[in-house]
Amino acid sequence: MAKANVSGKLNSTFEFTRTKRCAIHGELVAARVSHSKSSTFPEMNQTPSISVDLRSIVQIDNVKFRTFGSAASGENVFSCSWSEATLLHQTQNAQRDVLCAFTERHILRCYPAGSRIMSGNFDPSMAWSIGAQMVALNFQANDEPIWINRGKYLANGACGFIRKPDYLNNNGLQLLVEPILLLEITVLACSGWDIFLNERNPSMSPDTCICISLSGSKLDTESQMTSVFSSRAQTGPCAQPYYNETFNFQVFEPELSVLLITVYDKSAAWKDRFLAQSSSPVALLRPGIRLVPLYDKFGKYVGDHTATACVVIKVKQSTTRL
Repeated sequence: MAKANVSGKLNSTFEFTRTKRCAIHGELVAARVSHSKSSTFPEMNQTPSISVDLRSIVQIDNVKFRTFGSAASGENVFSCSWSEATLLHQTQNAQRDVLCAFTERHILRCYPAGSRIMSGNFDPSMAWSIGAQMVALNFQANDEPIWINRGKYLANGACGFIRKPDYLNNNGLQLLVEPILLLEITVLACSGWDIFLNERNPSMSPDTCICISLSGSKLDTESQMTSVFSSRAQTGPCAQPYYNETFNFQVFEPELSVLLITVYDKSAAWKDRFLAQSSSPVALLRPGIRLVPLYDKFGKYVGDHTATACVVIKVKQSTTRL
Protein backbone atom coordinates (compact mmCIF):
# COMPACT_ATOMS: atom_id res chain seq x y z
CA MET A 1 0.00 0.00 0.00
CA ALA A 2 2.88 2.33 0.83
CA LYS A 3 4.51 1.72 -2.58
CA ALA A 4 1.25 2.56 -4.34
CA ASN A 5 0.95 5.85 -2.45
CA VAL A 6 4.54 6.81 -3.28
CA SER A 7 4.01 5.91 -6.95
CA GLY A 8 0.82 7.97 -7.09
CA LYS A 9 2.55 11.00 -5.61
CA LEU A 10 5.40 10.68 -8.08
CA ASN A 11 2.99 10.47 -11.03
CA SER A 12 0.98 13.52 -9.88
CA THR A 13 4.18 15.50 -9.35
CA PHE A 14 5.39 14.45 -12.76
CA GLU A 15 2.17 15.59 -14.46
CA PHE A 16 2.28 18.93 -12.65
CA THR A 17 5.88 19.50 -13.82
CA ARG A 18 4.92 18.56 -17.39
CA THR A 19 2.01 21.02 -17.38
CA LYS A 20 4.14 23.88 -16.05
CA ARG A 21 6.94 23.27 -18.55
CA CYS A 22 4.45 23.04 -21.40
CA ALA A 23 2.92 26.36 -20.42
CA ILE A 24 6.31 28.07 -20.24
CA HIS A 25 8.44 26.42 -22.92
CA GLY A 26 5.92 24.85 -25.27
CA GLU A 27 5.27 21.37 -26.58
CA LEU A 28 8.94 20.57 -27.32
CA VAL A 29 9.90 20.39 -23.65
CA ALA A 30 6.68 18.62 -22.84
CA ALA A 31 7.52 15.94 -25.40
CA ARG A 32 10.92 15.45 -23.81
CA VAL A 33 9.36 15.15 -20.36
CA SER A 34 6.85 12.62 -21.67
CA HIS A 35 9.67 10.60 -23.18
CA SER A 36 11.62 10.57 -19.92
CA LYS A 37 8.48 9.46 -18.08
CA SER A 38 8.68 6.10 -19.77
CA SER A 39 11.71 5.20 -17.66
CA THR A 40 10.61 3.14 -14.68
CA PHE A 41 11.82 3.52 -11.12
CA PRO A 42 13.67 0.44 -9.80
CA GLU A 43 12.14 -1.45 -6.95
CA MET A 44 13.60 -0.89 -3.51
CA ASN A 45 15.05 -4.44 -3.33
CA GLN A 46 16.25 -4.47 -6.93
CA THR A 47 20.03 -4.33 -7.48
CA PRO A 48 20.98 -2.33 -10.60
CA SER A 49 22.92 -4.39 -13.13
CA ILE A 50 26.44 -3.02 -13.73
CA SER A 51 28.72 -4.23 -16.44
CA VAL A 52 31.60 -6.33 -15.17
CA ASP A 53 34.04 -4.32 -17.29
CA LEU A 54 32.71 -1.03 -15.92
CA ARG A 55 32.88 -2.29 -12.35
CA SER A 56 36.50 -3.36 -12.84
CA ILE A 57 37.36 0.20 -13.84
CA VAL A 58 35.61 2.15 -11.11
CA GLN A 59 36.25 -0.24 -8.23
CA ILE A 60 39.77 -0.70 -6.87
CA ASP A 61 40.16 -2.71 -3.69
CA ASN A 62 42.51 -1.63 -0.92
CA VAL A 63 44.64 -4.68 -0.05
CA LYS A 64 47.87 -5.69 1.64
CA PHE A 65 50.54 -7.47 -0.35
CA ARG A 66 53.57 -9.48 0.70
CA THR A 67 56.22 -8.73 -1.91
CA PHE A 68 56.63 -6.32 -4.80
CA GLY A 69 57.12 -9.32 -7.05
CA SER A 70 53.67 -10.68 -6.25
CA ALA A 71 52.18 -7.21 -6.78
CA ALA A 72 53.81 -6.98 -10.19
CA SER A 73 52.71 -10.43 -11.32
CA GLY A 74 49.13 -10.20 -10.08
CA GLU A 75 46.27 -9.76 -12.50
CA ASN A 76 44.31 -7.09 -10.62
CA VAL A 77 45.18 -3.49 -9.98
CA PHE A 78 44.77 -2.51 -6.32
CA SER A 79 45.51 0.26 -3.87
CA CYS A 80 47.25 0.16 -0.52
CA SER A 81 47.89 2.54 2.36
CA TRP A 82 51.25 3.07 4.03
CA SER A 83 51.82 4.89 7.27
CA GLU A 84 54.78 7.19 7.63
CA ALA A 85 56.78 4.40 9.29
CA THR A 86 56.00 1.91 6.52
CA LEU A 87 56.98 4.47 3.88
CA LEU A 88 60.30 5.07 5.61
CA HIS A 89 60.94 1.34 5.95
CA GLN A 90 60.16 0.64 2.29
CA THR A 91 62.31 3.48 0.98
CA GLN A 92 65.22 2.31 3.11
CA ASN A 93 64.98 -1.34 2.10
CA ALA A 94 63.79 -1.25 -1.51
CA GLN A 95 65.28 0.34 -4.59
CA ARG A 96 63.57 3.44 -5.90
CA ASP A 97 62.96 1.90 -9.33
CA VAL A 98 61.13 -1.02 -7.67
CA LEU A 99 58.88 1.37 -5.75
CA CYS A 100 58.21 3.46 -8.85
CA ALA A 101 57.34 0.31 -10.81
CA PHE A 102 54.82 -0.53 -8.08
CA THR A 103 53.17 2.93 -8.14
CA GLU A 104 53.16 2.86 -11.93
CA ARG A 105 50.62 0.02 -11.82
CA HIS A 106 48.97 0.34 -8.41
CA ILE A 107 47.68 3.21 -6.27
CA LEU A 108 49.61 4.20 -3.15
CA ARG A 109 48.32 6.39 -0.33
CA CYS A 110 50.62 7.59 2.46
CA TYR A 111 49.58 9.22 5.72
CA PRO A 112 51.23 10.63 8.89
CA ALA A 113 52.12 8.33 11.76
CA GLY A 114 49.53 7.82 14.46
CA SER A 115 52.12 8.80 17.05
CA ARG A 116 51.90 12.44 15.91
CA ILE A 117 49.48 13.34 18.69
CA MET A 118 49.94 17.07 17.99
CA SER A 119 48.77 16.56 14.39
CA GLY A 120 52.16 17.36 12.90
CA ASN A 121 53.21 16.25 9.43
CA PHE A 122 56.01 14.41 7.74
CA ASP A 123 57.89 15.60 4.67
CA PRO A 124 55.82 14.48 1.66
CA SER A 125 58.87 14.64 -0.63
CA MET A 126 59.73 10.99 0.01
CA ALA A 127 56.28 9.81 -1.09
CA TRP A 128 56.23 12.06 -4.15
CA SER A 129 59.67 10.80 -5.17
CA ILE A 130 58.43 7.23 -5.53
CA GLY A 131 55.26 8.21 -7.40
CA ALA A 132 52.68 7.93 -4.61
CA GLN A 133 49.36 9.14 -5.98
CA MET A 134 47.97 10.42 -2.66
CA VAL A 135 49.82 11.88 0.31
CA ALA A 136 47.53 12.65 3.24
CA LEU A 137 48.52 15.50 5.57
CA ASN A 138 47.07 17.06 8.70
CA PHE A 139 45.87 20.36 7.28
CA GLN A 140 45.10 21.75 10.73
CA ALA A 141 48.83 21.82 11.49
CA ASN A 142 49.76 24.61 9.01
CA ASP A 143 53.42 23.63 9.22
CA GLU A 144 56.19 23.49 6.62
CA PRO A 145 54.96 20.30 4.87
CA ILE A 146 51.59 22.02 4.37
CA TRP A 147 53.31 25.08 2.86
CA ILE A 148 55.26 22.84 0.49
CA ASN A 149 52.08 20.98 -0.44
CA ARG A 150 50.25 24.25 -1.18
CA GLY A 151 53.09 25.41 -3.40
CA LYS A 152 53.31 22.14 -5.28
CA TYR A 153 49.61 22.11 -6.14
CA LEU A 154 49.68 25.61 -7.59
CA ALA A 155 50.58 23.78 -10.79
CA ASN A 156 47.93 22.77 -13.32
CA GLY A 157 45.77 25.75 -12.49
CA ALA A 158 45.63 24.84 -8.79
CA CYS A 159 42.92 22.27 -9.60
CA GLY A 160 44.31 19.77 -7.08
CA PHE A 161 45.58 17.24 -9.63
CA ILE A 162 49.09 17.02 -11.09
CA ARG A 163 50.41 14.45 -13.50
CA LYS A 164 53.45 12.50 -12.39
CA PRO A 165 56.65 13.09 -14.36
CA ASP A 166 57.03 10.66 -17.23
CA TYR A 167 60.28 9.21 -15.88
CA LEU A 168 58.43 7.88 -12.81
CA ASN A 169 56.19 5.84 -15.12
CA ASN A 170 58.67 4.89 -17.83
CA ASN A 171 61.62 3.63 -15.78
CA GLY A 172 63.63 6.76 -16.49
CA LEU A 173 65.29 7.00 -13.08
CA GLN A 174 68.65 5.97 -14.53
CA LEU A 175 68.83 9.39 -16.18
CA LEU A 176 68.91 11.17 -12.80
CA VAL A 177 72.67 10.88 -12.34
CA GLU A 178 73.46 14.58 -12.69
CA PRO A 179 71.57 17.86 -12.19
CA ILE A 180 69.16 18.78 -14.94
CA LEU A 181 68.73 22.43 -14.00
CA LEU A 182 71.05 25.06 -12.55
CA LEU A 183 68.87 27.48 -10.59
CA GLU A 184 70.15 30.86 -9.44
CA ILE A 185 68.01 32.84 -7.00
CA THR A 186 69.05 36.37 -6.06
CA VAL A 187 67.21 37.91 -3.12
CA LEU A 188 67.20 41.61 -3.98
CA ALA A 189 64.98 43.39 -1.47
CA CYS A 190 61.68 43.31 0.42
CA SER A 191 58.65 45.56 0.63
CA GLY A 192 55.79 46.10 3.06
CA TRP A 193 57.90 45.36 6.15
CA ASP A 194 55.94 47.84 8.25
CA ILE A 195 53.47 44.99 8.75
CA PHE A 196 56.04 42.98 10.71
CA LEU A 197 56.58 45.48 13.54
CA ASN A 198 56.77 43.60 16.81
CA GLU A 199 53.29 43.36 18.29
CA ARG A 200 54.58 43.48 21.87
CA ASN A 201 56.95 46.35 21.14
CA PRO A 202 55.78 48.34 18.08
CA SER A 203 58.92 50.46 18.19
CA MET A 204 61.09 47.41 17.46
CA SER A 205 61.62 46.41 13.81
CA PRO A 206 62.36 42.74 13.06
CA ASP A 207 65.90 41.56 12.37
CA THR A 208 64.97 39.84 9.15
CA CYS A 209 66.58 36.83 7.51
CA ILE A 210 65.21 34.78 4.61
CA CYS A 211 65.62 31.05 4.09
CA ILE A 212 65.59 29.73 0.51
CA SER A 213 65.09 25.97 0.33
CA LEU A 214 64.30 23.19 -2.14
CA SER A 215 61.85 20.43 -1.26
CA GLY A 216 59.48 18.06 -2.99
CA SER A 217 62.09 15.59 -4.22
CA LYS A 218 64.30 13.11 -2.44
CA LEU A 219 67.29 14.33 -4.45
CA ASP A 220 66.60 18.05 -4.05
CA THR A 221 66.77 18.95 -0.37
CA GLU A 222 68.90 22.01 0.24
CA SER A 223 68.52 25.22 2.26
CA GLN A 224 70.45 28.48 2.23
CA MET A 225 70.04 31.55 4.41
CA THR A 226 70.55 35.26 3.81
CA SER A 227 72.33 37.55 6.19
CA VAL A 228 70.37 39.35 8.89
CA PHE A 229 68.99 42.77 8.03
CA SER A 230 68.57 45.18 10.94
CA SER A 231 67.26 48.72 10.89
CA ARG A 232 66.19 51.23 13.50
CA ALA A 233 63.66 52.68 11.09
CA GLN A 234 60.10 51.56 11.59
CA THR A 235 58.54 52.78 8.36
CA GLY A 236 59.63 54.14 5.02
CA PRO A 237 62.33 52.98 2.60
CA CYS A 238 64.98 52.49 5.28
CA ALA A 239 62.79 49.93 7.07
CA GLN A 240 62.64 47.66 4.00
CA PRO A 241 65.30 44.90 3.97
CA TYR A 242 67.87 44.99 1.18
CA TYR A 243 70.13 42.00 0.43
CA ASN A 244 71.27 41.49 -3.19
CA GLU A 245 72.51 38.00 -2.22
CA THR A 246 72.69 35.14 -4.73
CA PHE A 247 72.12 31.44 -4.07
CA ASN A 248 72.78 28.60 -6.49
CA PHE A 249 70.97 25.26 -6.56
CA GLN A 250 71.62 22.17 -8.62
CA VAL A 251 68.20 20.66 -9.32
CA PHE A 252 67.91 16.98 -10.22
CA GLU A 253 64.12 16.79 -10.49
CA PRO A 254 62.62 20.18 -11.40
CA GLU A 255 59.23 18.58 -12.14
CA LEU A 256 58.97 17.48 -8.49
CA SER A 257 60.89 20.21 -6.67
CA VAL A 258 59.29 23.10 -4.82
CA LEU A 259 61.02 26.38 -3.94
CA LEU A 260 60.12 27.51 -0.42
CA ILE A 261 60.86 31.02 0.85
CA THR A 262 60.55 31.45 4.61
CA VAL A 263 61.02 34.74 6.46
CA TYR A 264 62.17 34.86 10.10
CA ASP A 265 62.83 37.43 12.76
CA LYS A 266 66.21 36.78 14.41
CA SER A 267 65.73 39.37 17.16
CA ALA A 268 64.04 36.89 19.47
CA ALA A 269 66.39 35.72 22.22
CA TRP A 270 65.27 32.11 22.36
CA LYS A 271 63.85 31.18 18.96
CA ASP A 272 63.56 32.61 15.48
CA ARG A 273 60.10 34.13 15.08
CA PHE A 274 58.27 33.06 11.95
CA LEU A 275 57.03 35.97 9.85
CA ALA A 276 55.87 34.70 6.47
CA GLN A 277 56.34 32.12 3.74
CA SER A 278 55.76 31.50 0.05
CA SER A 279 56.28 28.43 -2.13
CA SER A 280 56.08 27.61 -5.82
CA PRO A 281 56.92 24.68 -8.11
CA VAL A 282 60.37 25.04 -9.62
CA ALA A 283 58.91 24.13 -13.01
CA LEU A 284 56.71 27.27 -12.88
CA LEU A 285 59.50 29.73 -12.09
CA ARG A 286 60.08 32.24 -14.86
CA PRO A 287 63.43 33.98 -15.44
CA GLY A 288 63.73 37.64 -14.56
CA ILE A 289 62.92 39.89 -11.63
CA ARG A 290 59.82 38.67 -9.82
CA LEU A 291 57.67 40.01 -6.99
CA VAL A 292 56.87 37.12 -4.62
CA PRO A 293 53.82 37.69 -2.38
CA LEU A 294 54.12 36.43 1.17
CA TYR A 295 51.60 34.41 3.17
CA ASP A 296 51.12 33.64 6.83
CA LYS A 297 51.20 30.08 8.14
CA PHE A 298 47.51 29.67 7.27
CA GLY A 299 48.10 30.51 3.62
CA LYS A 300 46.56 34.00 3.73
CA TYR A 301 48.16 37.11 2.27
CA VAL A 302 50.31 39.03 4.73
CA GLY A 303 48.99 42.57 4.77
CA ASP A 304 45.79 44.55 4.46
CA HIS A 305 44.08 46.87 2.00
CA THR A 306 46.88 49.44 2.34
CA ALA A 307 50.01 47.30 1.99
CA THR A 308 51.14 43.76 1.23
CA ALA A 309 54.49 42.21 2.16
CA CYS A 310 56.56 40.72 -0.64
CA VAL A 311 60.10 39.68 -1.57
CA VAL A 312 61.80 40.80 -4.78
CA ILE A 313 63.92 38.04 -6.34
CA LYS A 314 65.78 37.53 -9.59
CA VAL A 315 65.57 34.09 -11.21
CA LYS A 316 68.12 32.67 -13.63
CA GLN A 317 67.94 29.16 -15.05
CA SER A 318 70.18 27.11 -17.27
CA THR A 319 69.87 23.49 -18.30
CA THR A 320 72.77 21.06 -18.19
CA ARG A 321 71.45 18.88 -21.01
CA LEU A 322 72.08 19.55 -24.65
